[in-house]
Amino acid sequence: MSGQTLLIEIGCEELPYRFCESVVRQLGGEDGEAGLAERLLAEARLLRPDFSRDDVRVLVSPRRIAVLVAGVPERQEGKTQRFRGPRASVAVDADGAPTKAGEGFARGKGLTFADLGRETVDGVEFVVAEVEAPRAETLAVLPDLVAKLVAGIQVPRGMRWGRRPEGAAEYLRFARPVRWIVAKLGAETARAPFYDLEIGETSDGHRVLGSPVVVDCAVQYERHLAEQCVVVDQDERRRRIVAGLDAAAREAGGTWSDPGGVLAEAVYLAEWPSVARGGFDERHLRLPRPVLVTAMQSHQRYFPVCSADDALLPVFLYVSNGDPAAAAAVTRGNERVLHGRLADAEFAYDHDLAEGLPAMAGRLGAVVFHEKLGSLADKAARLGGLAVGLASGAAARAETGAPAPAGGDGSSAEDPLTATLRRAAALAKADLVSRVVIEFPTLQGTMGEVYARAAGEPEAVARAVGEQYLPLSATAPVPATLAGGLLAVADKADNIVGAWVAGDTPSGSRDPYGLRRAAMGIVRIALAYGLRFPIRGLLGSALDQYEAQGAAELDAAARAAIVDETAAFVLERLHALLLDEGLPFAVVEAALAAAAGDVPGLAARARAFAVLAGRRSLEDAVVAYDRCASLASKAGVTGVGRAPDPARFREDAERALAGALAEVAPAVLDALDHLEIESAVVAAARLRPAVDRYFDDVLVMDPDDDVRENRLAQLAAVTGLLGRIGALDRLPTQEEAR
Repeated sequence: MSGQTLLIEIGCEELPYRFCESVVRQLGGEDGEAGLAERLLAEARLLRPDFSRDDVRVLVSPRRIAVLVAGVPERQEGKTQRFRGPRASVAVDADGAPTKAGEGFARGKGLTFADLGRETVDGVEFVVAEVEAPRAETLAVLPDLVAKLVAGIQVPRGMRWGRRPEGAAEYLRFARPVRWIVAKLGAETARAPFYDLEIGETSDGHRVLGSPVVVDCAVQYERHLAEQCVVVDQDERRRRIVAGLDAAAREAGGTWSDPGGVLAEAVYLAEWPSVARGGFDERHLRLPRPVLVTAMQSHQRYFPVCSADDALLPVFLYVSNGDPAAAAAVTRGNERVLHGRLADAEFAYDHDLAEGLPAMAGRLGAVVFHEKLGSLADKAARLGGLAVGLASGAAARAETGAPAPAGGDGSSAEDPLTATLRRAAALAKADLVSRVVIEFPTLQGTMGEVYARAAGEPEAVARAVGEQYLPLSATAPVPATLAGGLLAVADKADNIVGAWVAGDTPSGSRDPYGLRRAAMGIVRIALAYGLRFPIRGLLGSALDQYEAQGAAELDAAARAAIVDETAAFVLERLHALLLDEGLPFAVVEAALAAAAGDVPGLAARARAFAVLAGRRSLEDAVVAYDRCASLASKAGVTGVGRAPDPARFREDAERALAGALAEVAPAVLDALDHLEIESAVVAAARLRPAVDRYFDDVLVMDPDDDVRENRLAQLAAVTGLLGRIGALDRLPTQEEAR
């Protein structure tokens, strides 16, 4: 490979690990897209014709961001620039001699008139000049490339430091203060000022174990840093950490785990990682596993170790960035810290058990949920009303597989699902006042489940309490039980509507209460359990709870606006989910415009439309809908709102359409009720012959008012039935394409 290796290193104070992960993606690119490093190199004309993305390596560690590029030419690659000049009729006189305009254009490009070419654009001939762009040495280009690289890295919250250098237009801003910059092309150094720094060849080693080091050649960069106890390659650091964890866990007689995902953080916390093992008193194992794991991982970033039967061992592993020779002293310090945290956790846990979850629930009235929305006790009461309403729905009942039981007097008694949700809602927020959750907020819900079992609550109640916050992300698992799913839906709906009531709606990237995640949770739970509650009905019921508590006093218009906006907010998440499945935009739009407002019904329509695309049945249904809808829309203008009167039919085609509609409607409605969308479309397609005949034989806009209105009403009836399948007019047809 011809060319030299290019090195650019930005040395900083310790960088946040999430920023490090972001920088790797920004500079290296993702999803097949070129990263910032490649784009800047291309702009600077420093990429060979045979360039491969494998030639660019992005190396990020806690105190440095480095880019290594193989095969960089010593001079910029050639580039021919093409300039269009005046029209040929202006550049050349009637005798064919160059005019002053023509000669001036050539002279301005460093050419003679004879060097100019011609091109015709839209029938007009112009003179053109082709000029080879200057090729600067790469070393001369590097300082500008460094500046663009630093400025091009997106920093969420940049900071500035020191004084603004004299002559600088503004402060240098970055994630952390920049302390040194190295720029090398092979063995050559690009020296230049950069704010109050000097671009050069001196890097810095490990903060404790290393010292400053002169990089004599770019290809030796990793070796130089390794000699100063820095592993600059993040993949190599991860490999070393995982190998160390594996070995240490085997030595302890178990396997390590990382439920909190701290490995990703450890990779960017240590430049010279080593793994060591510590232990804690076995008596702490009486604590619930989530408490033990959270105590180890949330602040200390330790890795729990489990035995072959998945029981926690009194052992933890940790990643050190210090001298391995001092591991014994570091381990003793870590053990003291963990012992203190576990002792505090035991005290809090025992106190919570003594108080009991029902007693905690009794204290919720003293805790503010939101200054405009009442207390946590109010929140629990709203959840109860909303969750019980969900449980009584036909969809939820169907999932239990049992009818509502009858009471001894023949009345309807409360079924198990409703009873479970009523009790779970009353206890759902109780653990928020527990001492363990105050110490470890991420355990909300989890500790509620633990304390519910300890209090003797039914298992179904405990599970629902523990699952109320799920899913925790757009891809995380949904609740494993129906009761937990319904309680989670109620909680999320209450949060979304509450934000609108309080005027704290999300906007742009601002979503402090995680409402977009909550909306996606509702969508995913509804799909997972086939819950066919109307979204507008759910959100309207949530608003009812606020109004019943006096937290919202709304007129009809304000109430309708909140329901409309929150329903659209939730359905936006369904829209995004279906597009992520690869469904065409038109298909999703047509499905979500259907009158059915339940998530499974809308999703089933979109998926069915995608499957049916190009089939004759969907084509016929769409054409029948389009032909009727184009005139049926005038029914509202003329005041038609009644059903068609068969006694007013004058043509056989009217009677034929009425008969076809009467025959098809039950099949369409039954298929829709069972989410058999393909069957509904096939049934609807049977209307097309009658619709085509109708428009061939019938003058819809008859001069007689009664006849015209009756015919418009008949078309409105057809449109109304087919519109229950979806907004079919938004689906393209083959006939339109022709």
